[in-house]
This record gives sequence, structure tokens and C-alpha cells, in this order.
Amino acid sequence: MTVSGAPVEHFARISNLPVASIRLPAHPTSSRAARRFVTKALASWGCEAAVEDASLLVSELVTNAIVHARTPVDLIVRHSRGSIRVEVYDDGDGVPEPRFVSPDAPDGRGLGLVQVVATRWGVEDRPPGKSVWFEVDSS
Repeated sequence: MTVSGAPVEHFARISNLPVASIRLPAHPTSSRAARRFVTKALASWGCEAAVEDASLLVSELVTNAIVHARTPVDLIVRHSRGSIRVEVYDDGDGVPEPRFVSPDAPDGRGLGLVQVVATRWGVEDRPPGKSVWFEVDSS
């Protein structure tokens, strides 16, 4: 994935289901941009109840992608049948896994939060990289 210029937002419908996507650079500000993008998409779909959980988790996944994969990310948000699905694609190798983190550690809790807050989550191999996704209730 390569990124030049500003992130480009796309809002569409596929099979009558709302879908929004954005490409973000491998930059620390992309986590904040991802939170704003998810908030905007969910608000436009009337899913404000899901904003807090979805924006927290997308921030964690985008941060992980930028820190560990060091590549731009593609972010896709889908709304269907009472659920919000957020997918974060990067070109990094390796499979992220939750790990034990001591209470005084400054970081490392991202996937642990995803495990606790999301209704479902997973990792899919998407050569040359992967997709890490989660779902939360839309209501």
C-alpha cells in the first residue's frame, strides 16, 4: 500500500448495507483520524450507541498496525444486521496476539481491550499483509 496526499474517505452501499473506507498513512496521527472517521460513519448510520466502543478499538488496531507493521492502513467499516464490523488492513507480516501485560506497563493492552470489548474479533491473512477485525453491537 502506498499513500500520497491526504486520506481519501469513501462512503457507499454494497447490497444495501452501508460501508465506509479510508486509507491512512503510517503516521501517529492516523489513530486519531481513524477514531474521527469511525465516529462520522456511525453517526451517519444512526449508530451513535456503538461509537465509544468502536472508536476505542479502532484506535488500538490502527496504532498496532502503525507501530508494528510500519505501513499505511486501509480501514473499512460495515454496518449490517445489528452489528458494526471494523477491519484494519496493513502490509506487515506476523500475526498479532494478545499478551499478558503487567499493570505498570506503559503499553501492550490493545488486543486485550479488543478481546474484552468486541463481540467478536479475528485476524485474516491478506497477502502481502493481514486484516485485524472486530465487531460490536450497533445499538
